[in-house]
Amino acid sequence: MSWNTIFSFFLLAQVLFSCTGNKKKNANLQNREKPNVLLIMTDDQGFGDFGFTGNPDVITPNLDKLAKRSIYFTNFHVSPVCAPTRSSLMTGKYHALTGVYDTYNGGATMATEEVTMAEILRDHGYQTGIFGKWHLGDNYPFRPQDQGFSTSLIHPSGGMGQVGDIYNYFHGDSSYFDPVLLKNGSPVQTEGYCTDVFTDAAIEFIRENKDKPFFTYLAYNAPHTPLQVPDEYYQRFKHLQFDTGKYEIKAYPIKGMNERNQESARRVYAMVNNIDDNLGKLFDVLDKLHLRENTLVIFLTDNGPQQIRYTGGLRGRKGMVYEGGIRVPMLMDIPGEEDHRTLGFKSAHIDLLPTILEFCKVPLPAGLNIDGKNLWPVIKGEEVDWKDRPLFFTWQRGMPEPYRNVSVSKGMYKLVGHSPYNHPDFELFDIGKDPFELNNLSKANPEVVSELKNDFDAFYKRVIESPNLKPRRAQIGTEYENPVILNRNDAKGPPGVWAQDKLYAFWTVSIMKSGFYDIEFFFRNELPGGGQLIMKAGPVQRTLSFKDAPDQTIKLEKVYLMKGDCDFNAWFQHKGELYLPFYISILNN
Repeated sequence: MSWNTIFSFFLLAQVLFSCTGNKKKNANLQNREKPNVLLIMTDDQGFGDFGFTGNPDVITPNLDKLAKRSIYFTNFHVSPVCAPTRSSLMTGKYHALTGVYDTYNGGATMATEEVTMAEILRDHGYQTGIFGKWHLGDNYPFRPQDQGFSTSLIHPSGGMGQVGDIYNYFHGDSSYFDPVLLKNGSPVQTEGYCTDVFTDAAIEFIRENKDKPFFTYLAYNAPHTPLQVPDEYYQRFKHLQFDTGKYEIKAYPIKGMNERNQESARRVYAMVNNIDDNLGKLFDVLDKLHLRENTLVIFLTDNGPQQIRYTGGLRGRKGMVYEGGIRVPMLMDIPGEEDHRTLGFKSAHIDLLPTILEFCKVPLPAGLNIDGKNLWPVIKGEEVDWKDRPLFFTWQRGMPEPYRNVSVSKGMYKLVGHSPYNHPDFELFDIGKDPFELNNLSKANPEVVSELKNDFDAFYKRVIESPNLKPRRAQIGTEYENPVILNRNDAKGPPGVWAQDKLYAFWTVSIMKSGFYDIEFFFRNELPGGGQLIMKAGPVQRTLSFKDAPDQTIKLEKVYLMKGDCDFNAWFQHKGELYLPFYISILNN
């Protein structure tokens, strides 16, 4: 039998079977007092970007070793893109129900009313720290320090060096090196490569709290674009040539990788190798501090790969609801657990909050309703009556839509919709027999299509009735954030609100108290000539005229703003064209 065939059977078996083993448990596991939690998530690292998932080119010895000592969930799912996965992870709810529906354009701000994992653990005596990527709101009251984290070292917006990251955007191809990061909300200059910086900060946090229960959320921004990596790691993969024939495992094939695809893969694998080395360093610290025996370590990724590369045969990539976009490996290294095995039970990001709380013997807050399920009975080999529950995965630019890039997975079947609501077009797959989604069974099984569509319709009704899809408003005029920086990641407007200069957009804000404010408008490029700066905030409008081109930064001093909710509008008008500020700073005097 060929390697290709063997590996196909291996992946298929992961979906079909749960190898329960002998289920030996250490008694200490049941009697443990306030265990630590280390939750690790990487960014845009797909199912196939590991040695333990069969990638012949990547180098991940520490993660491979972790897989061998963990419960390896082989049928675990997340959202198709970054912020939605993160909101579900923190709350145990489907992302749209938390107010998160996109990665930018105002859709990546989680409702402050949501109760996060960090808040629950903090309220039960845990020290809570986040290091890396938050991507659930850059302004008060949505920041990590407002949502339960006592210590935070993060980059703003969805990606380091992206438009919302005003501190590193202008560093261009070096934004991942010596980055300016936000430490508990204040910008600080750091030294080194970002993954190294985040790991060292997590290690420092663990050392400081080694005698207290801690929840450490290490959310790397790598291997997300831009694909910047230290040269010593790049040199290890610089000459790597890709034989895509090795990737065709009688599954969804990669028909070819052009030079751009190959260069991206080399850089991603170099970044992954750096992550792996950092995790090796982190695990060594846990061992030396004798914390491993009292620390639950969980590893997962936030979605599938952005670029074309090895996926373990899974169909699709980041942004898609095919398995290649939403299925990721999840490792759970349980202290005191002697039976390390693979577990093919279908599960998802929404399940981690109740599972972690159960392990820590922390109850859900009274009255808190979540979508996720506690996985501990499954880990123990017990039967659960929700094993065939429907799981929903959606993502579109903008507000949630029915049937366009949506999926429902229920039992062994999976329904995929990828069309407008007025012309619904569905694919149906038997994931048990066809984990690579090659055979569309929709025509032969209309009753199954109808059942899963009805499940989605009920779910969609819940989504659009959710109170959290209303605009999330940055609060201006509080003691918690001053000045307030309004960045492009949270600007609302057409889909092109990104690095463009000539467009109209706005920010939704709450002026918390009437008073005088100094407002600075920073433009990405030099303005072309004379014109007018116009600012509108509720009933307040100001116009400032310039005969010649002003500087890139324009300041309005002592502007009286009125208390209340409003849209904050600002633009520079030159010969009939509007130029949007790159960011706005609002200081309460």
